[in-house]
Amino acid sequence: MANIKKNFNFRNGVQVDDDNLAVTATGLVGIGTTIPNEALDIRGNVIVTGFTSSTTAQIGVLTVTTFAPNQIVGAGLSVFSGIVTAQGAGILTYFGDARNLSGMPTSQWEDKDVGLGFTSIYNTGGNVGVGTEDPRTTLQIGNNVDAGEKGVGISSVGNINATGIVTASSFIGNVTGDVTGRITGDLVGNINSSGVSTAVTLDVNGDLDVDGHANIDNLSVAGVTTFTGLIDGNGGANIDNVQIGVTNDNEIDTSTGNLTIDSAGGTVTVDDQFAVTGVSTFTGAIDANGGATIDNVQIGVTGNNEIDTSTGNLIFDSAGGTVTVDDQLGVSGIATFSNDVAVAGLTTTKNLQVTGTATFNGAISASSVEVPNVAVTTKLGIGTTETPASDIQVRKTSLAEVQITSTDSIAQLNVGKEVGTGKSNTGQVRFGGGAGAPYSASGTSLDIINYDTGNFNYHISGNNAAGIQGDFHWHKGINSSRLMTLTGIGGSLGIGITQPTKALDVVGAGNFSGDVTVGNNLIVTGALLGNVQGTLTGNVSGTLAGNTNTAVGISTLNNLTVSGVGTFTQQVRTASIGIGIDAGDRVVKINDTGTQRVFVTSTGDVGIKTTVTLTGVTINASQASMSIGGVGVGITILGSAVDLSTAGISTTRFVIMPKMNTSGRNGLQNVVSGSVIYNTQLNKLQVYNGSGWETIQSS
Repeated sequence: MANIKKNFNFRNGVQVDDDNLAVTATGLVGIGTTIPNEALDIRGNVIVTGFTSSTTAQIGVLTVTTFAPNQIVGAGLSVFSGIVTAQGAGILTYFGDARNLSGMPTSQWEDKDVGLGFTSIYNTGGNVGVGTEDPRTTLQIGNNVDAGEKGVGISSVGNINATGIVTASSFIGNVTGDVTGRITGDLVGNINSSGVSTAVTLDVNGDLDVDGHANIDNLSVAGVTTFTGLIDGNGGANIDNVQIGVTNDNEIDTSTGNLTIDSAGGTVTVDDQFAVTGVSTFTGAIDANGGATIDNVQIGVTGNNEIDTSTGNLIFDSAGGTVTVDDQLGVSGIATFSNDVAVAGLTTTKNLQVTGTATFNGAISASSVEVPNVAVTTKLGIGTTETPASDIQVRKTSLAEVQITSTDSIAQLNVGKEVGTGKSNTGQVRFGGGAGAPYSASGTSLDIINYDTGNFNYHISGNNAAGIQGDFHWHKGINSSRLMTLTGIGGSLGIGITQPTKALDVVGAGNFSGDVTVGNNLIVTGALLGNVQGTLTGNVSGTLAGNTNTAVGISTLNNLTVSGVGTFTQQVRTASIGIGIDAGDRVVKINDTGTQRVFVTSTGDVGIKTTVTLTGVTINASQASMSIGGVGVGITILGSAVDLSTAGISTTRFVIMPKMNTSGRNGLQNVVSGSVIYNTQLNKLQVYNGSGWETIQSS
């Protein structure tokens, strides 16, 4: 094709075929459409092989096979060199499961002070747990300390609760409670310690009052020093030839001569264990308040008044064959006797295993007794009584409790006259359900059952009926308000009230699915809902919703609303009747619309399709039409269809026809033959004959 250089100017646009190419007069270009809406409007697929530059692009569905831009910026988003950044103060929000996103944080930590040269992160999600998936404090390491578990919990108000050892290089603040361990550094503040306090350097400008033990490495005293308590010299002390902690720690010896310990009272007390490497000779009694260890036998070492061993078993052996315990014998563990045990006095034991028959002629004092089967031939007393008043008696100065517990089944207590498991002559208190009790199937119910045919009786003050004070109360929950009360005086039952004043006093709504029989008066101060059968004597004040069927008597109602059919077989006597409207000052009033209203006044005036009465008119039906078989005025027996023979009084006994002029007459509509008017222009009567008006002339 020849190359022609020529300019073409189309002022009104260009169109190629129907919808191939169109250029509008305003400069809009359409491809695939003749009505372009944009500068370039393409309806169909677009293939661009070269560089495409666009300031703003809005694409519905974009399919890209190769996309390699240097930078993408827009809609608050910047993508450059593989980094996605929110523009301005915006936040990038990703939708989806983020399965292909890498480098995602695994927690809700956020750097608060970005760019300040340090990192200040905080958790935006709530509590932080280390070593736990269920943190219950602001920062929790390990388990929940509040639940008695091991761990550390730090609250948002600064409280630290730890079950282990807290080690700190420095501590500032008040310390309340026991402190175990060493305090290194300066201590500023008051020290109130009931235990041993050790200080390397202690500078006291005022008085020093140490109530407990003091451990001082070097103590220089220029004057007289009086110690009313313990002296702790970590560096030792040298008093004349007596050395305390000089040769070795924890050693008292002499620099020359023997060591003599003498007291004016005649007793030398060693408060801790007394170890003698050589032979010790005691001419008198040995009193070791801090305990004594002889080989593996420890006396008063583990605890006061305790004899045990550091290793191996403790054996009591006598050459005569009998070991006598002059006081009570308390056994906290399991005691095994391979032969008979003779107990002359009271024996207290924790666990006692008897494989054979155990016979107790006296009292048994035990904190816990576990026996698979026990037979008590006389009486069993538990607690502080040695002479039980009944077959089984529990008596204590503190809480006295008897528990019957099953870990996996039903717990029950049976009483009755029966030997065996038939339960036909027994009563039972059980917890945890049982056969034949559908409301106890959950296993959390308490049942009281009488398996026999007798009564289920409740008694208050069985031995002092005249001085009864208590009541029967029903509660739901501990310390909750009472749901029902049965008083002990007078036998009043209160539901929803704690002090009933009637035999049955109910505060709140009641529901009866069956008949309710009242032997005396029924007094209802509120609403009475439902059907009433029988004789109702008295006044009913309020709203009566439902049907009433009264054969005799007089029923006086203030307002009676009948939504259905009202049938009265006898007389109805009322001061006024309103149908569809309040009667107001009328005796009878029907409907509320003026053009449809019917009313009767107390003086006998009647209004039809009107709301007003007319002076001198008994029946005002000026806006109504009437169709009747006959009309009589002033008579009691009709002599014709219209009988006006005695209408009015003797001085007004005449009939006035409708008066109008000729123009009014001509404007009449639907005039039939026989119609009569009085023409006020002619002063004549006129009769319509079916085609025209005839004038009645005088002869």
